[in-house]
Amino acid sequence: MYAGIVGSCRRAVRGGLSVAALALVPGCSEGRSIAPAPDEVSLAVITRGAGCPPLDRSRVVFRCAPDPIDAPIPALVDPGDALAPYYERLAELARGRADHHVRIAMYGDSNLTTDETTGRLRRQLQGRFGDAGHGFVALAKPWRWYVHSDVAHDGTWRAFRQIATSTARVEDGHYGFANIAAESPSPGALAFVSTTPSDARSPIGWRAEHFDVFYMKRPTGGRFELQLDGRVVREVDTRAPRVEAGFERVDAPDGKHELRVRILGHGMVRLYGVAIERGDPSVVVDALGTGALNMQQMATVQPDTRRAQLARRAHDLVILHLGTNMLGTKAELAAETKVVIGELRAALPGVAILILSPPDTFEEGTERDGHANAMAPLLGRVAAENGVAFWDFHAAMGGAGSIRAFVKKGLAWGDHIHLTKPGHERMADRMLCAMSDGMAAWLERNPGAGCGGP
Repeated sequence: MYAGIVGSCRRAVRGGLSVAALALVPGCSEGRSIAPAPDEVSLAVITRGAGCPPLDRSRVVFRCAPDPIDAPIPALVDPGDALAPYYERLAELARGRADHHVRIAMYGDSNLTTDETTGRLRRQLQGRFGDAGHGFVALAKPWRWYVHSDVAHDGTWRAFRQIATSTARVEDGHYGFANIAAESPSPGALAFVSTTPSDARSPIGWRAEHFDVFYMKRPTGGRFELQLDGRVVREVDTRAPRVEAGFERVDAPDGKHELRVRILGHGMVRLYGVAIERGDPSVVVDALGTGALNMQQMATVQPDTRRAQLARRAHDLVILHLGTNMLGTKAELAAETKVVIGELRAALPGVAILILSPPDTFEEGTERDGHANAMAPLLGRVAAENGVAFWDFHAAMGGAGSIRAFVKKGLAWGDHIHLTKPGHERMADRMLCAMSDGMAAWLERNPGAGCGGP
């Protein structure tokens, strides 16, 4: 397969394929890991003229090397160029013209609560553009398996009420943009994040410059204090005339840090999470996994606090990887998805949105048996109806029954629902290869991408 790819690239060069088209070598049909493009087809830059910096293709090319998944990588479905705003921002970054991070948000159900798909995306992208920090992590732990890669986070969780759209609901509906939170009135209750990755081999996550804390303001709100590296930075009173999103930013010299949020009492304090960032413009990936998440839950989150939080994060690309827990009618799914997309667009005008089909699953005698096989084409139609891009994650696994092969190869757990870390990483690589192909085609039509003009 590799020889075929190299051969096709050689033929493209001999045939005079434009520099813009070669800016991103099309992804291959198999992918164990992301690797540089072969030297035969390497072009260092794409130029638009003397007034625009060159585009460093080595930072945006993703080519897959062989892996154990015996299935071709499906192409992105994006006839209306819904991903163009994201491609433009990435091209701007690759030309060295960006003045702020490119931010990606990925929503998912329990398969995303381990941050293994998103963690792989983060490592791959920051390996090209630089360590920009971890992005958002909840100041909560609704499930023991809720973990994030390349960052430490913990707390006195028994002193908090855990909140989630799926398993621990609240009547007020203020779950925030990440769909989970924690609250406590108890003085001394503590939550923290630290730039000390649990994996000592981690290539990223060791430094931070900015901590942006998300919390809830309300008439009955209590107080908390922020501590940076053991020193109290400030006290925050969350009491306000009405319910709204609250934010507190803590800046620090670039380096290793720990941020603690300690409840002081005087009322209930609801914490959503903290965004951790650093460095020159790069790519940040927010992992927004919630157990059993579906479109119906996302559609019912109160929009006022969520919109303000989304606007604060200013994502350039939002990926919706849902479907495993969508068991309503087709009409209900279509209506709920339209609401969610409308909310994203209201908070993030011009945002690029990508819908993924769910992983293959199998649970004999239940609705999960064959569920993903039916959900994939339905989500593809819903994406088209709403003018957003679609990628068939289910087909990229191998389609119906592929979860059994994943289990045998150690790419999924024996429950036939959840992927293992190697499975998450292989699928993240495949998604990057498909997105690389999509951007290559777009760059062919838009050679001035990232230069501030057509």
